[in-house]
Amino acid sequence: MGGRARARALSSVYPVVVHTSRLSLGTPGALNEQELARLVALTREVDPLWVSDHLGFRRTHEVDLGHPTPIRLDGDMLSVLTDHCHEVMHRCGKALLVENIASPLAISSVMSEPEFLNRLCEASGCGLLVDVTALVVNRRTHGFDARSWLGLLEPRHIVQLHLGGVPSGNDEWLDTRGGDIDEEVWVLAADVLARASVQAVVLERDERFPPVTHLGAELRRVSTLVDGCEAERTGRGRTDQ
Repeated sequence: MGGRARARALSSVYPVVVHTSRLSLGTPGALNEQELARLVALTREVDPLWVSDHLGFRRTHEVDLGHPTPIRLDGDMLSVLTDHCHEVMHRCGKALLVENIASPLAISSVMSEPEFLNRLCEASGCGLLVDVTALVVNRRTHGFDARSWLGLLEPRHIVQLHLGGVPSGNDEWLDTRGGDIDEEVWVLAADVLARASVQAVVLERDERFPPVTHLGAELRRVSTLVDGCEAERTGRGRTDQ
């Protein structure tokens, strides 16, 4: 069974989301029509809850870097991203979530990343996929306060979280999604879930898969965390009324 057929089969049983890294939302000019058409076709086949891609630059007409890379966060790039988000949502007929990325590069910018993401959501109507693992990687690489970073995001924009491991190699922190969820990721995820009505949490694991029972235990811990934070947030909301 091919990938499309498996996706259709899964979507007939479970709610699905479609995630890509191929649109290159941060490339000025028109989006790659072939990649956008491929996303639109898949969206029509599986009817996802939403689609998502990254805050970054991946390709031009001449070259594909293979992975999103950071961009300068300023007014011009905000305009580029806003236009691209509008086009993706119009063509797909679905909400679009924009995801933060991990990178060893630090690009000098006019706006902070949380400010840029908030303004992008307001201007385009997109939402946020907060990759907590990527945030931890960047925090350890570039030395900033991840809790403060999260605190600057408007909670109403946060729709989905990604959680995973943070292995290190050659004195570098890596976002390989090849290990157990890092304890710092758990702590920061709890911070987000205490503030935001998150609709989905994804456990990311792309390599070094453990026994199913081990993954099941991690998923149960995710579920317990989500339920506990939701109960706390709901109870606090009733108290504040």
